[in-house]
Amino acid sequence: MKTEDAFTVFQHEYDADDGLLMKFRMSDDVETERLERFLEALNALAAHYEGQTHVEKHMAYQVMSFRDTLSASAGHWKVSRPEGMSLQMTTKLIIALSHVFAG
Repeated sequence: MKTEDAFTVFQHEYDADDGLLMKFRMSDDVETERLERFLEALNALAAHYEGQTHVEKHMAYQVMSFRDTLSASAGHWKVSRPEGMSLQMTTKLIIALSHVFAG
């Protein structure tokens, strides 16, 4: 995925009323394909920021919002998980969100 496309996907999932940020917050079901595309976008963003000395303030805030929201919601999924949010997928997403800053 191109960097520009990754930013577009990420921004949509952050801003949209039915975006992943809201779905994570509400513990809604999510299609696996959508999660895979978001994961691909996160990997492209991590590659973009690799070796750079900073991440833009708004981007850092949005990435942290995703990570914190997903982590908090996952803590409540002890009995049942939303469709698409397997333990493996949740772990992949949290790691990918952290990797945006790892470069």
